[in-house]
Amino acid sequence: MGIRYFIFRLFYELKRKSGLLRKTYPQNPERLQYPDFQNWKSSFLRWPWGALENLDIEKNKDQVLAQSAKEILENRLMLFNSIPYQFLKKEDWITNPDTGFVYDKNKHWTKIADFDQTAGDIKYVWEKSRFSFLHSILRYDHHFEMNHSEWVFKEIEGWMEMNPINSGPNFRCSQEISLRIINWLGAISFYQNSNSITESRWKNMVHYMYWQVHHVRQNIQFSRIAVRNNHAITECLTLYIFGTLFPQLPHAQEWKEKGKKWFEEEIEYQVYPDGSYLQFSMNYHRVVVQLLTLAIRFSDIHKDKFSAIVYTRAAKSLDFLKCCQDPISGQLPNYGANDGALFFQFSNLPYRVFTSQLNALQVALYGKNENPENDFEESQWFGAAEKPVLFEKYHMPNKAHLFSAGGFATIQEEKTLTFFRCGRHEDRPSQADNLHVDIWHEGENIFRDGGTYKYNAEEEDIKYFFGTRSHNAIMVNGEDQMRKGPRFVWLNWSQAIGLSLKEDSDFWKISGEAIVFDQLKRRIIQKRIITKSKTKAEWKIEDSFTGLKTDLLELLWHPSEAGLKNFEIIVKDGLGNQISPELEIGFVSEQYGKKIEAPFYNFKSESHQLTTIIYQKPKN
Repeated sequence: MGIRYFIFRLFYELKRKSGLLRKTYPQNPERLQYPDFQNWKSSFLRWPWGALENLDIEKNKDQVLAQSAKEILENRLMLFNSIPYQFLKKEDWITNPDTGFVYDKNKHWTKIADFDQTAGDIKYVWEKSRFSFLHSILRYDHHFEMNHSEWVFKEIEGWMEMNPINSGPNFRCSQEISLRIINWLGAISFYQNSNSITESRWKNMVHYMYWQVHHVRQNIQFSRIAVRNNHAITECLTLYIFGTLFPQLPHAQEWKEKGKKWFEEEIEYQVYPDGSYLQFSMNYHRVVVQLLTLAIRFSDIHKDKFSAIVYTRAAKSLDFLKCCQDPISGQLPNYGANDGALFFQFSNLPYRVFTSQLNALQVALYGKNENPENDFEESQWFGAAEKPVLFEKYHMPNKAHLFSAGGFATIQEEKTLTFFRCGRHEDRPSQADNLHVDIWHEGENIFRDGGTYKYNAEEEDIKYFFGTRSHNAIMVNGEDQMRKGPRFVWLNWSQAIGLSLKEDSDFWKISGEAIVFDQLKRRIIQKRIITKSKTKAEWKIEDSFTGLKTDLLELLWHPSEAGLKNFEIIVKDGLGNQISPELEIGFVSEQYGKKIEAPFYNFKSESHQLTTIIYQKPKN
């Protein structure tokens, strides 16, 4: 993280605890001279999707969408796209659905803790306040020729009533503020011709939007120095968007110019040249994909192109994620931190399926999709430029691919996906999962990653899900690959020292080496070689160590139900002796906030060499 991070955090916390930070974020800010709605709409309102009456998207009265909209209109939401919850009262905007804790709406946001055992995981409070649920209502109104604008704007008014500016839990995170602004603007564009946007309602919304963006600008260095992940990308983009749409407001020009410049810098820094992403998380990479899609389309509409690096890294991201995508299910490995985020919901596809979001970015970059069967609705909402940003035709990458900057290798065949992680950490690692391998067959994740569960869970759960035990990897003497620090911090980072991919007529072969268990002070190196047959669903995984003594190794394999039922697994030590597994009970978290018990294999040995054979059982 570096000296710059520590100095910044030191002074930031001093200002927060002393109360100096509060003066930067007024709780009762002055009302400015805000633009009249009709003048603003005719002069400045240009958004990727337009008004309800003019939307050029083929209507489809899909009953899944209808049921989803019905539940939302009755205030039943799916938190993190997985947990149903009924909201009943206005205080729900500041109540933790998981614990029932009600925050003080008048307390300055600098006095609100992110992590508090009594209050619980603050992400539960933030979830509804993102207003991502509005997209389902927009879609419903378009496809079913309805108009719920009054309901939408009453929801926004209800939020404003319970969240005084710079007060309470919903001002604690600048990214949450940014998402809220973006989603409000999308709703305003869609309902721009509705009588529900009265002048007084409009002025009140602009007042709240302005001071929320003011908050984002004042706190932007926290995200760009102390956090530097998808938070910073979201916030910089919001500064650029709001500054572009409201040029007549104080500081708007600076927000636009710096937001654009910082967005370009963050994309260049956070998306590696090979398209992999510094957070080592598939779902957070999808978050960035959606932000890139919005950014590219918004800037194109306003004829204000980004620097070339944004489009290049966006295209590389598309390639990377498509290479990591299971060819049958459309899902990606549940790899890295996964908090259930899906900012813009324009699809009925399951949450773990990335196809809609990847398609929208592809269309934003390359123009109209030449395969209509794969042209999903999300791309139609965001749209395509009259002239493609990238003029070459899109080509799907080869079956096998190496991503050296991020440290990944993938083999994507007609019915299988083999995914391997072997990374050198220049940026903060998310989980202790180096040399993890994910295996998919016929749309099933037969050997899988355990997932994330919660960020503010019991210590035992944090250790399991973020540690090595929930991955298809090896532990030594019960140790994780790295030493756990506070909160999201890992110490003694594991570091790759070699990664290669080879092909011959019968096999694919991935080879990776990494320095692991640095906390044991012995320079332990693990080498893992994965050999995948080209003619059948069979994998050989060879593990070898240098630097070990008489240590106990635990080789862990996490099968799904399909993996248990349809595949055999055999493990032998360095002398060729077969090792009998212990079938232990662990957990799997497919989505944030949910965990279920799941068995996993634990092959224990003191041998420094272990060979695993995974093959499909004969079909009856």
